Order: sequence, then C-alpha cells, then structure tokens
Amino acid sequence: MDIKAPRGTYDILPDQAHKWHYVEKCAHKTAALYGYREIRTPVFEQTELFVRGIGEYTDIVKKEMYVFKDKKGRSMTLRPEGTATVVRACLEHNLAQSSLTKLYYIGPFMRYERPQAGRYRQFHQFGFEALGSRLPSLDAEIIQATFDFFISLGLKDLQVEINSLGCRECRPAYKEALVTFFNGKAEELCSECNNRLTQNPLRILDCKSKNCREISHVAPSIFGYLCGECKSHFTKLQEYLESVKLPFSINPLIVRGLDYYTKTVFEIISNELGSQDALCGGGRYDQLAEEIGGKSIPAVGVAIGLERSISILEKRGIVIPTDADLDVYLVALGDESDLVVHSLQKDLRDSGFRVERDYIGKGLKNQMKDAHRSNAKLAAIVGADELKSKSVTLKDMKTGEQKMHPVKSVIEIVKKRLEGGSWS
Repeated sequence: MDIKAPRGTYDILPDQAHKWHYVEKCAHKTAALYGYREIRTPVFEQTELFVRGIGEYTDIVKKEMYVFKDKKGRSMTLRPEGTATVVRACLEHNLAQSSLTKLYYIGPFMRYERPQAGRYRQFHQFGFEALGSRLPSLDAEIIQATFDFFISLGLKDLQVEINSLGCRECRPAYKEALVTFFNGKAEELCSECNNRLTQNPLRILDCKSKNCREISHVAPSIFGYLCGECKSHFTKLQEYLESVKLPFSINPLIVRGLDYYTKTVFEIISNELGSQDALCGGGRYDQLAEEIGGKSIPAVGVAIGLERSISILEKRGIVIPTDADLDVYLVALGDESDLVVHSLQKDLRDSGFRVERDYIGKGLKNQMKDAHRSNAKLAAIVGADELKSKSVTLKDMKTGEQKMHPVKSVIEIVKKRLEGGSWS
C-alpha cells in the first residue's frame, strides 16, 4: 500500500495501547489528588492566539506551526501547545475571575519539527494549569504534583531543575546584557543564534549546539539582574521545595521555548533519553492572559510529554500492567453449543467479566490455542456432553485443572475461582 501515516506521526497499535491507558490513568489520578479538573479545548485555534501568546519570534511560531486558511479565509493553526488554549478558554468562559482555578488537559498537539528520537510532529501532552495566584507556593505545588505523577508511573532517580526568568521590570536589563555579551561572540555562534541575537536573545541559552552551549555557560547570569520581588519569589520557591524534601538544583540555562514565561521555569529530566532528556517543562506565566487580550491573571503550569514518559518506562524495564487479558474464553463445539455459548457470553459480560469466543468456526484444539494466546484465566467449554447435562466445563488455563458445573451456577463459580477459590 502506498498510503502511509504522515512523517513524524505514528499509529498506537492494540499491543501498545495499554501503556497509554496506564499513563493516562496515573495522570487522572494525580490530577484528582491535587484538585485539578479536566478541560478539553479545540485542536485548532485562531493563529493570532499563538502569535500573541507564545511569541512572534519563537521557533514554534516562526517555523513549527501548522497554519491553514478556513473557507472564509481566516488563519487557523493546529494547536502546538496547551497553555495558550487553556488561558483562552478561561478568559472566554470567565473561569478565573475571582478565585484560584486549577485545570488539567490530556491530548494531541502538532508541530512541524524534524522527527527524531522522542520528538514527533504529532505528540501528546498532559498538563497542569493553575490560574489566580502570584504566590510561589503554587509554583511549588505544580512542581510537586508533576514529580508525584512520575513517581506514580514507577520512575525514580529523576532530577528537578529550576530557574527564574525575571519579570517585565528586570528582564529587559538582562536581555541587554546578553546582547552585549553575545555580540562579542557572534562569530562563534551558530547561524540560528545570530538571528536570535536581535530577536530573542534568551533563546541562545537553550541552543543545543555544542559551541553555543559552551559560550552560554560563561554568559551573564539572570541572578545578577533580578528585581527584589523576583529574588524573593525564587528564594521562597526553594524554601517550599526544601520543606517537602524535593530534590532540585538551579540551572540558569533553562529558559523554555515560549515567550510567555515569567519568574519560575523548571524541568524534570532523565539521563536515559539522550539529548532529548526533558520529560516535562513548565513555569509561571503572569502576563499571558493580558497578552492575548484579557485582564491580567497570574498563573503557573507544566506540560508533560506522554511519548517520553512511556519511552523512559520502557527503557527502565518497568512492567506496565495490561487490561487486555481475558477472564473467560468460551469454547463452543457444534451449532447447539454455539447458542448456549452466545447466551452465556452475554450473562458473563453483564456480570462484569472480560469474555471472548470464536467467530470463525474453529475446532476444539484451535479454540484452546486462542484461549492460551489471549491469556484467558479460564476456558468455558460447551460440547455434546455438556449439552446433555445442561452444564459447562470450566478449565483453569494456568493449572490445567477442570471440572463440569451446571450452567446456572457458572457465573458464581467463575467469580469464586477468579478470586482464588476452589471449584466446589
């Protein structure tokens, strides 16, 4: 077949879907523990939302967005990230007018990037967004909730890295200092960073080029330019993290790829993901609501990559539970038995058991093979002898033990057996 999935996308096949169910279940559970409610936003928005919200000179807006015109000629964009869409929804529906609003989302996002390990053109994220407070205790909660999510997956030995990007008051002086410093190193910078020098100098600190990273390590630090409020905020954040013994370190090169961040930014990383080591990234965005045309609403959030989360689970050999195994595989031998099995199948499913049967007309041997392949705990066999005695033969697929039981008692016996009881 010539038609295949577009480059940078992939199909989640049935033998992989249980991994996604597991990660999403952990996401929903963590969100509930912290009091975050789910929000679902459109997969495309007006392009202006992302230009104004993310930043005109960011890589996402300049190079990575999927932009198209609708039938009325309006510019639309497939959502490249979740925070701007959530803030737009909060403004439109007055969700964050007078009290703290805590939301979370799970879904697909699209960016036109060069596909590589851990990075796709359609990817999936789980994110927390909390709107309505300027206090650093909320930053700390977002970081703790994110850390707890990864712990719930079974991950350990993760590293939290934090930084501050300052605010409108102190960041301009820092940007000016960076421009002065990097102008003196322009010949050593990559071509992309030379463009960033005049448009978005902070992004140079995040460049993956070896030369640029080495230069960035000796660039001026933001901590020499923070105003009193930003210094206090960052100090308090560290105190909150220390109070719950959350391991963290300060990384002055974390800037994130979106212009809306102010004050706190953070990442949780794993060294097992190669160059794409960040499992998540987030921070505070106190001016985003104002940038997209609403009133000022202080906020903080995080975006967690689901592909990367699953990848690290696989690399660390963490067994992800599957919900695909059957409770009972029904085996019918003949047309009359088929009717009994069809009825019994419904009764078992109505009682909450996971049940399957043959629909092709296979013989006993091949049906039993299917029962083994499906990891069924029990096989329920109906043949000529069972029809005569109005019974069903139940077989334990692990031990091979089997016994005939009246049809009317099958559900009770199956329940008892699956709970570890005997045949009697």
